[in-house]
This record gives sequence, structure tokens and C-alpha cells, in this order.
Amino acid sequence: MVRQHSPEAGWTLAGCPSAPAAADPYVLADEAARLILRQQGATSPVPPTIHAHAYEVALAPWREEALETFSRLVEHGIQLHFVSNSSTTFITRRLRDLFGDGNPVAAKISVQSDAGKFRICELNWDDKAAVSVEAKRRFQALPVAYGEKLLTETKRPIYLRRGAYFEAINRVLAGDLDELTQTVFCGDTWEMDLAMPYALGAKVHLLDRAAPFETYCYERQAVAAYADRGKTSADLSGLLDWL
Repeated sequence: MVRQHSPEAGWTLAGCPSAPAAADPYVLADEAARLILRQQGATSPVPPTIHAHAYEVALAPWREEALETFSRLVEHGIQLHFVSNSSTTFITRRLRDLFGDGNPVAAKISVQSDAGKFRICELNWDDKAAVSVEAKRRFQALPVAYGEKLLTETKRPIYLRRGAYFEAINRVLAGDLDELTQTVFCGDTWEMDLAMPYALGAKVHLLDRAAPFETYCYERQAVAAYADRGKTSADLSGLLDWL
């Protein structure tokens, strides 16, 4: 039922639709569980740790070309940052699994954890040190939602203002948001990973999702409309086209 209604049905981990409900195995399982609980009339909240636990017990495999692609990018002097919803410990361990212990390439890749890309929210108002006045102005200038008519496949708003994700990006760039124009964001879920960075001035790269979680037409159409600021590819090696 969730597959049938996605992408009109959105992932509601943080209470607001933030990605297609069948975007990947973890998102699909989460939404299916929530549907079953609603059907049963359950009122207890879903534990917030359940998604992280699913990642721990059922690790997603690295793409086959990941090691070579990351190594080549670093060799070309590209600074790689992982901006992830997962914890630093988890992502660092996954990178060690990919590169092995002591690999100098892995040491050049930074990790920004707990990005909360799925959270549709404003900036953290009680932490005035989180972002500068200029960064706050840039965030507040974002539209609330993506407004292109081509997104008829979703039949719901595509929300752009993801405050926790913006704060994570701000930390990666050490507050220098002018660097966004020289930055390529890569992800396999357009609305969660790429829509806001593009609106902020970055370049974006959409990776194809594997069956049975294929990339939706509206995601490809959105990136195609970005012209020379957007690319798509079947695998990570497509990132080398930006060199």
C-alpha cells in the first residue's frame, strides 16, 4: 500500500512529508510500520531510535565504484564531506570498512553527522551562535516549498526549509556560504538531499536508485531543469564529470 501511494505519500519520520515514502528500504519499512500502527489504532509514539537501529542491523552495501571514485576525487584535490542523518561514529566506521585501517585517503574525508535532512523546520532560534546573521538571512530567503508545476507526480508540496540540514551545511563550510557556488551536493533522493542546496546556489548530482526503489520521473525532471548546475548518473563515477 505504501509503494502504491508513493511518492504522493511522504516519509513522515519528523511529522511532515520530507521524501517519497518508498524511497529506500529503511524509509519504506518505517512508513509501513507507521501505517500498520495507525490501522491498529495504536497511540504510542514510534521510538525515535528505530530508524538508526535498522541501519545498524541491516547495513546498506557500499556501491561497487565508491572506493575508486572517492579516491580519484581526493587525488584531484577535491574536499569530500559526508553530510549524513546518521552519527559521526556510524559514518566513520562505514568509511573505515570501505577504505581499511590507516588509508590516507579516508583521513581527508570529513563527516558532519546528525544533519536531520528529513526535518522540515526553521533554524534553531534559541542558539544564536548556530549561524551568522548573513546565514540566517539566506535561509529565510528560501521559499517555503518548491513551486514548479512539473512536480505533479507528488501531488504534495516539496518543502525546502530544512533548518537542521542548513545548519549542518553551514558547519561544513565553516560559515562561508559563498562556497556553495563551488560545491556539488550528491544524493539519491532529490527532495531530501538536493532541492535545498540547489536553491541556496550549489550544484547538485542525482544518483539513480536501484530497483525496486527506482528514481521517480519528477526527480529526474527537476534536475534536468537545473541545466549546467545539475547532473544525474547511474553510479558514483558520474561525479568525475564535474572535474
